[in-house]
Amino acid sequence: MSENILSLVVPVDSQLREEIRQETDLYYSLYEIVPPVSYDRLEEMADELLAIKGWDKSLKAFVMVCCGNSIWRPVVGAIPFNRRMLLLPQCLKNSNMCNAQQDELGLLCSECGNCNISGFLREAEDLGYLTIVAEGTTIASRLVESGKVDAIIGVGCMEVLQKIFQAVNKYSIPAIGVPLLSCGCVDTKADEEWIKEEIRHFNETGEIQILNLNDLKEITDSLFTEDQIDKLLNLSRNPTGDILREILLAGGKRIRPLLTVLSYKAYCPEPDIEVMKRLALSIECFHKASLVHDDIEDGDDLRYGKETIHSKYGIPVAINAGDMLIGEGYRLIAECNRDFHETAECLRIISDGHRNMSAGQGNELLARRNKSIPSVKEILKIFEDKTGEAFKVSLLAGAVAGGADRDSITLLGKFSSLIGVAYQLKDDLEDITGDPGKSVLRNPSAIISLLYERSGEETRKYIFDSITGNDSNLLPEFIKDHRITEKIEEMIGDYLGMTDRCLAGLKNLPLKLALYEIIGKTFSKYL
Repeated sequence: MSENILSLVVPVDSQLREEIRQETDLYYSLYEIVPPVSYDRLEEMADELLAIKGWDKSLKAFVMVCCGNSIWRPVVGAIPFNRRMLLLPQCLKNSNMCNAQQDELGLLCSECGNCNISGFLREAEDLGYLTIVAEGTTIASRLVESGKVDAIIGVGCMEVLQKIFQAVNKYSIPAIGVPLLSCGCVDTKADEEWIKEEIRHFNETGEIQILNLNDLKEITDSLFTEDQIDKLLNLSRNPTGDILREILLAGGKRIRPLLTVLSYKAYCPEPDIEVMKRLALSIECFHKASLVHDDIEDGDDLRYGKETIHSKYGIPVAINAGDMLIGEGYRLIAECNRDFHETAECLRIISDGHRNMSAGQGNELLARRNKSIPSVKEILKIFEDKTGEAFKVSLLAGAVAGGADRDSITLLGKFSSLIGVAYQLKDDLEDITGDPGKSVLRNPSAIISLLYERSGEETRKYIFDSITGNDSNLLPEFIKDHRITEKIEEMIGDYLGMTDRCLAGLKNLPLKLALYEIIGKTFSKYL
């Protein structure tokens, strides 16, 4: 973000305010800009307009607000009123005559008529808005994080609007900002007509469709019931069928099938529910098969707090169950009733992912077996092959079945590789920064590889001895001395920066916003 301190000036003259709003709308109507747009890019755009129109440079921050509004307004206009939030500041009230009460969420307006708050609230609530009257951005941020709103219309001073931008931009929530005409935190004034215009704005063409992640998660979760699994897999009521049913119903976040449902619906104008079911279940079959096999390879006794399949039924039965799930996954894809070329491409993507994930897992297992420490470059490649490929298969299977173009497929593949590495770096970091009682640090790990590369010969010997089963009590001290935590955080930031630049080229707005929201919720600490 720019370090320049901007003058937070709002034009007093209503004609100048309207001119700037109209000119920014016209300017962006000439360009195909797919939001979100970074703070730095908004600054660049404002500078361009200031130069072209000759407006005073003190208005830069205001022009930035108008630029952001122009970019987001078509998206906000496509979102139903009942999925929007109107955020008003308490300072709009008449402090001398206000009869309203306060609660933990905001002002309980008594509609005394002594200020404009009641009028704004009544109109917005009649349309279906969630309305909040509060100072600051804490409440708005919490509601955004919870997924209860899909868009925000925020009224506030320029400083507060800047904070709101930072909060909602993390999750790429469409937002419109209306700056107050006066500051001072008491008895402030606002452009009433502007606020009403933004509240009422609705685009009835239906050209833009926003995908709500909470709704998609409910759809995804509804596919994983005993009835649905029995219907799609035609499982027999025998011991093997019971084990497969147990594996698929065992829980987990179901992120992978959610990504498949997301990308399929983003690209398919008329989604086929039966195709979507088979796609999602196939991806979960592949995922659960890999977990069953991983648990055997890693010697883990618990999964989701319960006995792993090999611990409960024995290794031969677990291997067979994992193999059967892989077969079911490929069968479900073949039965999706898609165009021959789409089906072939889905199978190619999945088989490539299967091969690459196995290669990454093999390299990790061999490093552990041989008691060798991979280089940082090698460990990042393992992350890309394992976690990156898992994201890639999930996103690309849905995108291909939905009819995505080749450029989108290429871009989503690159995005998956980057976010997969970032996710695994985050996972490794949490091994040493989470609950000390649950801390697990075993090779291969980005923590160990980075520490090994940054250490001298004596420390390297100790690190090597520690992973061969000897005492490792000094590892936390070495990690702290070599600032490994800070370096991993820096690497996560670098990868998130690359994913941001990658997604900037994605033209599918619903998918783009949803992926940004996922990144925001997953990597909130690092953004």
